[in-house]
Amino acid sequence: MTKRNSVYTNQIKQLTDYLFARQETILNLWRTRCSEDNNLLTGLSFSREEFNDELAVLLNVLSQRLQGKPEQANALEHSGTHGLHRWQRGYTLAELVNELNHLYDIIDEQFMSFLELYPQTQSQVMVHAYRQLLRLSKDINRGSVMYFDQLRQTAAIKQVQTLEEALDNLQSITHQRGEHLRQVSHDLQGSLGVLSGVANLLKLPSKKADREKFMELLTRNLQAVEIMLRQLMNYARLEAGQEVVENQPFDASELVQQLVRSVEGLAKAKQLVLQADGPEQLVVVGDAMKVRRIIQNLLLNALMYTESGWVNVSWALENKERWLISIQDTGPGLLNGPFAPLAHQLQPQVEPTSAHQPDGPLNHPTIVAPTSTEKGSSSKGGEGIGLFIVKRMCELLKASMDIETSEKGTLIRIRLPVE
Repeated sequence: MTKRNSVYTNQIKQLTDYLFARQETILNLWRTRCSEDNNLLTGLSFSREEFNDELAVLLNVLSQRLQGKPEQANALEHSGTHGLHRWQRGYTLAELVNELNHLYDIIDEQFMSFLELYPQTQSQVMVHAYRQLLRLSKDINRGSVMYFDQLRQTAAIKQVQTLEEALDNLQSITHQRGEHLRQVSHDLQGSLGVLSGVANLLKLPSKKADREKFMELLTRNLQAVEIMLRQLMNYARLEAGQEVVENQPFDASELVQQLVRSVEGLAKAKQLVLQADGPEQLVVVGDAMKVRRIIQNLLLNALMYTESGWVNVSWALENKERWLISIQDTGPGLLNGPFAPLAHQLQPQVEPTSAHQPDGPLNHPTIVAPTSTEKGSSSKGGEGIGLFIVKRMCELLKASMDIETSEKGTLIRIRLPVE
């Protein structure tokens, strides 16, 4: 009996881990599904944060109920706030019910996806999962028809503090960028010194085995120098304004899917679950080559620094003006690494919804991550100035970049113009 309970508990944890890693995908799929519904027209102009509203908190409640943990948020209150938001934005009751039904369908599909990945899951686990989904749907449906007198308005002093913090972060990032450039220059100088030393050693008579070791060392350092020089050249071109934007229509969905297929081998080799979700077709106007460089850089970083778990790629049409691409991993995060100032400065300022926000949106309870072995922030070298290059590339394309990170993983979201 004890063994059976242990298996049941482990599988419940596995399911909640999966839903945690899929949260950004769930929200993007929900937005896409609602945008394709001809009976849901009111919310098409909403930003991502405005559309998602309280749903990330409610998904967290579902996770807590699945695990039998104390609930850190009142589902009725938060669903009531969501209902009030929709009422203030001119929704009809039918529209509200329809969009919530789409959400329940997507969560049901995630349960089925989990079963396909883990077919050995006990039936009692899935019965429990559907009971908690039904319970949550009742709370949401009951709470969403209620509304409060007012939404809490952000105090003016809080806005001033936010602006001051943003300025401090910007100054810190500028300093950090200079430090990275100096570090890359130092590494380049060191590699060139090694190359010079090895080249001189090759002139001396030595055994064949020694010469092979010298050649291997020479090749490895040449590759490192090539990578650093390429990064410096890319960064220099961006800083000098020499990158030219060439806008043409292209299918963003096809581009992303090709990139995901190209790294499936790396994900398989590291035993990571790599998943991609988005509309089958998303035609936009932009510089496809630069968009490819941005996504490829972020995707490879996510796979490189994630040791176990999932890497999820999702894309969606946010509104008529913007589309977004999100890459979420379960790696060690950027909290204490060299990019912590950049990650802090680029965290969303408007009611974040990712599971990685340590403090939660607007003083909401912290979104609980599944328990696992604690890991520190990434300390691996070799990142160079890659994230700064991605940020500058986004600025060139008039795109925005959000970073949400914790010790449980990192989410990087890029918003690009549709035209």
